[in-house]
Amino acid sequence: MNIRMKVIQGALVVRPNGELTEGAASEMQDQIQKELAPAPRDVILNLTGVESIAAGALAYLFRIQRQAHEAENRFVVAAAPEPALRLFRLTNVERSLELVPSEEDALRATVP
Repeated sequence: MNIRMKVIQGALVVRPNGELTEGAASEMQDQIQKELAPAPRDVILNLTGVESIAAGALAYLFRIQRQAHEAENRFVVAAAPEPALRLFRLTNVERSLELVPSEEDALRATVP
């Protein structure tokens, strides 16, 4: 898995590519935590490039969400592909995560 991160409009935009396994999600969480240590900010997880998500990776999404919320920031999941949305519905994760259709929608939502 390749993970790209960039600060856009004050939010950390995370763009993973490939399969989001439990190990990849753990690595992504570590990278996000390092990036946010000096400057907490909203986190946008753009799932456009994710081919599949393992059920074990979901716990890491909630850890990232908790870290953002503890710093009084938002965690937004953007552009989830249909297989990810099915997993989110099946596991009731969709009720607990802020899901938006695109990165642009997420960036609009993070503007104070």
